[in-house]
Amino acid sequence: MGADEQRKPVSFVEMNASVGSILFLWSSVERELAKQIDALDDGSKKNGAHTISQKIKRWVDLQSPASGERPEHGDLLREVRERLTRALEIRNQISHGLIGIRADRYEYNGEACLTTEFNGVKRTHPHAELEHSMRVLSQLVWAIRSLSYAAMQKDPRKAESTYAGIRLNHMP
Repeated sequence: MGADEQRKPVSFVEMNASVGSILFLWSSVERELAKQIDALDDGSKKNGAHTISQKIKRWVDLQSPASGERPEHGDLLREVRERLTRALEIRNQISHGLIGIRADRYEYNGEACLTTEFNGVKRTHPHAELEHSMRVLSQLVWAIRSLSYAAMQKDPRKAESTYAGIRLNHMP
């Protein structure tokens, strides 16, 4: 079998569904960030973070005590923040700069993709990139929750167990 025979075409409807899924998953990430900011703050301070970037920064800042006490917490926090930042770039390009969707049909001899233009930069996002982004986002909701839980742990063994779970289940 050749590559074209193995490849399954991606329809316009599937591409639209990918866009919707990414936006839905980001909504889940944003809600989880707000919830964990409140939990880490003990609800004592008004959130104040409005944009997603501000929420990510606030959530990270609230975990600095745990990162200072436990280096693994800081390592995981950096990794989660990097993944959030990369996924946010794609989200912003889709939300604020989507200019085209191309389905993949055998006669096109090309891959299904989105075209975006954001901050003067035109990009093409293949369907595989969108699928990867969806997988990452679905795992980040749980990683945010678990890392916040670990930050609030006074017992280092519970925190270490949570770190193992994060690495195993949410950060492949």
